[in-house]
Amino acid sequence: MNEKIGIIVNRLVYGFTFAFLYQIVIGIATSLLSIPLTGNIQDLISGFENIESHQGPLFVGWWIISTIIITAISLAIIRYRKYLSPYKEEENIEIPPKITAVTAVIIGAIMSFLFFLIDLIIGAIVKPGSKTDVLAIYQAAMAGDLLPLFVSIIFSIIAGFVIIGVVSKTSTFSRLTDEFGLNDFTRFSKIIKKDKAERTTIADTIGLRPGELILVGEQKVDHTKIELFEYDEKNIIENKDATIEDCLESKHKPNVSWINIVGIHDPKIIERVGNEFGLHRLHQANIMNTELRPSIEISEDYMHLLLKMPHFNTKKGKIELEQISFVVAKNHLLTFQEIEEDFFDKIRDRLRENVGTLRKRNTDYLAYTLVDAVVDSYFLVLEQIGDITENLEDELMSNPGPNTLQTLQLLKRQMILLRKSIWPAREVIDSLQRSHSPLIEEETKTYLRDSYNHIVQVIDTIEGLRDVVGGMLDTYLSSLSNKMNEVMKTLTVIASIFIPITFIAGVYGTNFDYIPELAWEGSYFVMIGVMIIIVIIMVAWFRKRQWL
Repeated sequence: MNEKIGIIVNRLVYGFTFAFLYQIVIGIATSLLSIPLTGNIQDLISGFENIESHQGPLFVGWWIISTIIITAISLAIIRYRKYLSPYKEEENIEIPPKITAVTAVIIGAIMSFLFFLIDLIIGAIVKPGSKTDVLAIYQAAMAGDLLPLFVSIIFSIIAGFVIIGVVSKTSTFSRLTDEFGLNDFTRFSKIIKKDKAERTTIADTIGLRPGELILVGEQKVDHTKIELFEYDEKNIIENKDATIEDCLESKHKPNVSWINIVGIHDPKIIERVGNEFGLHRLHQANIMNTELRPSIEISEDYMHLLLKMPHFNTKKGKIELEQISFVVAKNHLLTFQEIEEDFFDKIRDRLRENVGTLRKRNTDYLAYTLVDAVVDSYFLVLEQIGDITENLEDELMSNPGPNTLQTLQLLKRQMILLRKSIWPAREVIDSLQRSHSPLIEEETKTYLRDSYNHIVQVIDTIEGLRDVVGGMLDTYLSSLSNKMNEVMKTLTVIASIFIPITFIAGVYGTNFDYIPELAWEGSYFVMIGVMIIIVIIMVAWFRKRQWL
């Protein structure tokens, strides 16, 4: 099924299901309260209009309750939409398991208002007094009147989009209304300003003692997850949901242990793991600081590496950098990631299947393979950037617009971001291959030189794309200038053609009492003929001068 058609069909199902269930609720409420309910914000308006009568409070109270019912039905439909969706390939929408009553009222009020607007539009199409319940639509269709059915389908599709659009923002509404009170307007405004207010920056750490364990950046996962690999040449143990105790037990084993910790927001976990494995307090703090540049610190017992791993967000059309930390020791390797997605799946498969020499080597070789995977991930991101650049070049040559300039500016920032993350990484790889630490074997340094060559190639590619993007900006400005010149040339030619015609019309539009040729019967046709001849002569002259 085509993606767009599938999404529309899904929205039709969601909207129809919502309308059917909510119509039953309205019918029950109308019978119990004995007042004419509409099921949208019109009930609130009716409540204020009749506030002095006994029906006014009923309308207002019902509207507040109805907003919660609207939210409950919508969330239920979306939460269990896998049982309703004819088109199964649409991505899931994250919905928080619990929301406050204030959140439910806000979400329901927004949908109530939107449904009210839809009813206004439908009211302009459907005849007054027409019934829109299921039975009436069925009877009208049997009688040959398909308009109610058509309107019902359109309403269901629009309602489905409204439900998805509003419910998908449930997490945002939950943050806005979480413990919201009269003194929380400052926090409210910060949340509205989005990511910048949610992030902790280096400026927030000013005045703290060195080695203070505080997350600098954005928390990207809810819970910390630990993955543990213990292996030697013959055996391997994989624990996808390991505990800290499991990791501590592996510390004293002679085999190689790879401990991968996803989630660096919990200082207690970072501190306990860091203390047990002998990490310096400053290195523990650096693991939680995602705004640091790639670096390497070599001590007697371990090496600490910081790198940036790029991820291309297809929805936002931009690159997001994840900081990944490596702690390389004699028999164990610790990695700390911000999110679970990475480029290490093939390495895990090689460990499981005992392919190559990976399980025969020490932790330095495992660290090399992971670092090399991080470096190679830049190639994947750069390929996607290259595809965008090619499409943008075609757009620049055909029909550049304001969106083109926005994309160009975004690409420039992305290139700067990549450059800032990859140039220091070259120094890290170079320091590794030149290191005299006993933790790095000589044979591994040969492989590290290959990674160094890869990172130099990435840098060359980034520099090339930066030049291309910079050139495209000049091309965009030139295209706009040429476009403007073409428009001005066309307008100038048209104005030039009409100047003599306007002159003639102006002469015969004067207020003199005596103009001899006005008394002649053929003067009008002569004037028109002269105007046509002038136009033909001027167009021919413009063509001869290649102005047209």
